[in-house]
Amino acid sequence: MSEKKPVSLIVSDVDNTISDYFNNWGLAWDKGIEKLAESRGMEKDKLYEDIRNNAGGYARFHNFPDLLKETPSLSLEGKSAEERARLEKNDAKICHEVAKQYHEGNTMYEGVIATIRKAKAMGAQFVLYSDSPASGLIARMADMQFPLDLVDGVVCRADSTTEEVDGKIQFKKAPMQVTGGCFSGYRDALVEKLGDKLVMNAGDVWKPNMEVMQGIMDRHGATPDQTVMVGDNIKSDGGVVRLGCHFAWQKEGSEVCPEAQTMYSKINEMTDYKIGAQAHLDMLDKMSKADPALGRQYQEKMVTLEGGFKDLNKYYRFQSAERAKAQAKAMEATNTAVQAAVVARRVGGR
Repeated sequence: MSEKKPVSLIVSDVDNTISDYFNNWGLAWDKGIEKLAESRGMEKDKLYEDIRNNAGGYARFHNFPDLLKETPSLSLEGKSAEERARLEKNDAKICHEVAKQYHEGNTMYEGVIATIRKAKAMGAQFVLYSDSPASGLIARMADMQFPLDLVDGVVCRADSTTEEVDGKIQFKKAPMQVTGGCFSGYRDALVEKLGDKLVMNAGDVWKPNMEVMQGIMDRHGATPDQTVMVGDNIKSDGGVVRLGCHFAWQKEGSEVCPEAQTMYSKINEMTDYKIGAQAHLDMLDKMSKADPALGRQYQEKMVTLEGGFKDLNKYYRFQSAERAKAQAKAMEATNTAVQAAVVARRVGGR
């Protein structure tokens, strides 16, 4: 193995990087959708089709109860008072069971906390960067009880609503929608700790976004060569190689069980979008063929964490940004001295 790269800033995705999302979400949602289909006396795949065609992305991927409002075949309109009452009670039970299974499944991968603590002890900073809206992200952090002392910054999308302007749908930021029980307390503690290091982007800002990534490095005083992005998605997370950042592919997080893959294929309207480790590798191959220069950047800057998040220790040496700057300055001084000595010998030899 080559020499470890010095890193002072770890920027990490959350879902499928520090914790399992796809499998946990997929299995919980699939079970709930099966029960909803039974309650309406319809085929499960027909309900999936109705959800895919009518429910918004936030409902499909983040807020199960919204499916009841946005899916026509689940509507209670036209039902008798008795039938409506029965279905409302049953729907509430299903939603509760889905939420319970989902929240209990929000657990971290092995070695995540120990690896971050080691990096922090050596002076590195740790920032979470997710495409998830704030409400979902912070609720999952609360579920995991992710230690706030390890977090130096959080970047996510703002909770949002949409409105139609001149015939076009536009995103509007909404208040942070993290409520209830431990979520609110955790949210308040996180907001107080981070201050302006908690950044919520507009709802239509997605990875890979070089301006957002550059902003993270600027706020935390790191250069691209001192920064590693950790994520499960080679295209969106790995896009940071365009800036010269390191990219650590969390392969463990890209592995998706067959049941969740099947569920995802039924609920996602982008039929050509695939999940799973091989799908990510296929995407890398496709991108590299289309843009050889980008392919070379991936070859130079990407490593694969075969053993999960904890494998960061195999490839990177953690240190503070201040130490990195001091080392760079010392190296520059050494190079200058060497160059001066070479010039002096040449002049003296004439």
